[in-house]
Amino acid sequence: MEAQGKSHIILDTEVEAFLVHVIAKTMERTNIWEQPISLKILTAQSLFGTRKANALQDIGEECLFIDGWQIKNSKWPTKQYFADMGEIAFGMASTSTNPANELLEMASNNFKIMSSVLRTARNLNGAP
Repeated sequence: MEAQGKSHIILDTEVEAFLVHVIAKTMERTNIWEQPISLKILTAQSLFGTRKANALQDIGEECLFIDGWQIKNSKWPTKQYFADMGEIAFGMASTSTNPANELLEMASNNFKIMSSVLRTARNLNGAP
């Protein structure tokens, strides 16, 4: 909530809850960006149904954390790479099940603003 106030971005309730869930789920991960994101997406494409959706959601969450929390070298290969790949991964995850997952579609559509709020939260905590 504080990061939303500081960034002047107010997230929809569902998007805010999703972002909090991503932070909690991702904060203790030690395997972020161990494998190129594009390869992870290609591998996920070979899966079906919920396995595919879950794999793509994990990729989207990883990209959100890299882009928003600015871990690793988030400017490689371009400054927008992780935002673009995260939006794509969430979008693909949303359409991997029938019916489409509306929350993951919202995550795709709101990736950049979630990333901005996450970046503000990181800066509030005095991270370098």
